[in-house]
Amino acid sequence: MAKRVKSTNVIPGGKLNNFLNTFPDKIMDFKKSKTGWLILVIVVILILAVYKKGWFIAATVNGAPITNLELQLKLNQSFRTQTLTQLINEKIILSEAAKGGAIPTEAEINQKITELETNVGGKDALDGLLAQQGQTRIMLREQIKIQLAITKLYDKDATVSADEVTKFIEQNKDQLKATDSAGQQKEATNALKQQKLSQVFSQKFQELKQKAKIQIF
Repeated sequence: MAKRVKSTNVIPGGKLNNFLNTFPDKIMDFKKSKTGWLILVIVVILILAVYKKGWFIAATVNGAPITNLELQLKLNQSFRTQTLTQLINEKIILSEAAKGGAIPTEAEINQKITELETNVGGKDALDGLLAQQGQTRIMLREQIKIQLAITKLYDKDATVSADEVTKFIEQNKDQLKATDSAGQQKEATNALKQQKLSQVFSQKFQELKQKAKIQIF
């Protein structure tokens, strides 16, 4: 008659049931424990450090890491004031544009980019120019959005008279690209309009900035 062999790997029924019944409570106790949360955070950080190294390390030099935190601190020290001022100015402009229904559409921005591509010789040429300037298309789109918003807001205030166009052509004839009369008038009108738009915007923006509630931390 074969002998029954007791298994040492099987939890007896009573103990198994007790383990299953208390397991959710143990999980909850672990979640409530500060030590448990600390262990969990450390494990997550270690996993990210292995599989998402780029989130923490910007570069290594002879095996020595340069962390993204070091990079951000250095950038913050060097460019914080300039960048923050630019962002504040953009917020002020876009806020005013939103009030006046002058936020540019995606179609308008795309059209402007297409015009730029045509002027510089195509998409690749534009990308090359952006790379030389350390810019991206995303940055370009933001700049165009601001420029178009300014134009929509103050274009009506930047009027140009026929006399001004004639005088401009006389004074700048050698610098004009167009050679025919109609082309010169169009070029002169655009140049004068941009000058006046810049002057109007400079005045209006100072007024907007004085009224804006700005807190810098």
